[in-house]
Amino acid sequence: MDFKRVEGIFLAVFLFLNMFLFYVYQEGKPKQDTSSSRSISENIEERLKADEISLPHSLSSKSKQGYYLSAEESELVVEAKESLKNQEWQVNNSKLFSQLPRRNDIDVSDKDEVKKVKAFIAQKQNVIKGDEYVMNAHESSSNKKYVFSQVWEDIPFYDETSQLAIYLSKNEGNRLMVDSYEQTYLNNIEPLRDQQAIVSEREAVISLYTNNSLQPGSKIKWIDLGYTRIFTIRGKNVYVPAWFIAVESSKNSVKTERVDAFSGSIISSNVSER
Repeated sequence: MDFKRVEGIFLAVFLFLNMFLFYVYQEGKPKQDTSSSRSISENIEERLKADEISLPHSLSSKSKQGYYLSAEESELVVEAKESLKNQEWQVNNSKLFSQLPRRNDIDVSDKDEVKKVKAFIAQKQNVIKGDEYVMNAHESSSNKKYVFSQVWEDIPFYDETSQLAIYLSKNEGNRLMVDSYEQTYLNNIEPLRDQQAIVSEREAVISLYTNNSLQPGSKIKWIDLGYTRIFTIRGKNVYVPAWFIAVESSKNSVKTERVDAFSGSIISSNVSER
C-alpha cells in the first residue's frame, strides 16, 4: 500500500473540509446593529427612492432553497473526441475552443435568432451537453454573442468554470452564422450540506444598501440568483448560491455585486486556491 499517497489524500480532504467549515463559520457569525438593520428593512423602498436609486422591478421577498456545492472542472477532451463533428477544436486549461469551418447559417432578418442558436447547441455533434445550459440574457448580445450558463436544480452557475459562449459573424451574403464557441463544464456536482433557505432578493438589496454599495443616484439594472465559486482546493471547487446585482453608478459604469444568498454578506472578487 502506498501510505504516502493515502496520507496525501487524507490531508487534501482535511484541508478542503476545514476551509469550507471556516467559510461557513465566518458567514454565519451574527451581524451587529440588528435594530438598525430591521428599521432599514421595513422601509428600504422609501430609502432607495429618497436616494434616487432606481430598481428594475418590485423587490421580491420570496425565499428559495439552495446548497453548498462541490464540483470538478472537466477537461472535455474525451467528450469532444466522442461527439463533436464538423469543427476544429482544442482544450486549454479546462476550456474548449471550437471553430466551425462548416457554419450553420442564421438569417439576420430571422426573428427566431435565439431559437436557432439554442437549436444549434442542443445537437450533440455541435456542443457537449448543451442541454445542461440556460441562456444568460445579461451577457448576451444580439447578432454577436450568446452566453449560456450550466444549470443545476434550476439555479445556474454564473461562473467562468461552467459557461458556454457562442460567437456569431456575417458571411459575404450578409447572413449571420455560428462562427465559433468557447465552453467550460463542471463534473461531479455534489451537495456538501443539506439544502437550506436562501435570503430573498429584497434582503440582498438591503445588504448592499447597508454596506454602502449603493450610492445615491445609482441604478440597479438587473438581479439574478446563481452559484458562484468561493474557493478551490486540489482541483475541487466549492460554490455557494449568490444574488448577482448589476449596479450602474451615476458615472455610467456598471459593476456586478455578489451577495451570499445564505448569509446576506457581500462576496469579494477574490477566489482562494490551495
